[in-house]
Amino acid sequence: MAFLVGWVLVLLLLALWSGLVVAIHSFLAGLLAHAGHVGTGGWSLPDSLRDWLPTVVADWLVSTVETLTPQLQALVGTLPWLSSGVTVLAWVVWVLGAVVLLILGLAIHVGVALWRKSVHSGQPLPQ
Repeated sequence: MAFLVGWVLVLLLLALWSGLVVAIHSFLAGLLAHAGHVGTGGWSLPDSLRDWLPTVVADWLVSTVETLTPQLQALVGTLPWLSSGVTVLAWVVWVLGAVVLLILGLAIHVGVALWRKSVHSGQPLPQ
């Protein structure tokens, strides 16, 4: 039972990690897609991200991006491959996090096995 609980915990953390990476990817892809075309005051968050953020945070993000729009336009103009590289970056970051979570799951699995072994080794053998 303890093995199952450990792996369910790892799977829940993997789902949370996946959602976080998708949300950040959505934000960055929207940011870079609009950076070269939109002037001050015309940028908005993607609908998929706006639904999950508090209004104060969404407003802060929009105002920050509007402030950084000239720098973002120059960056996207100088590095055109950056827009398409966001997806590759998201996958690399997701894989690294998934590997860390898999190692965590294996560590929990080994830890539970060692704990069970130590508990059973302290008991007398049945006769």
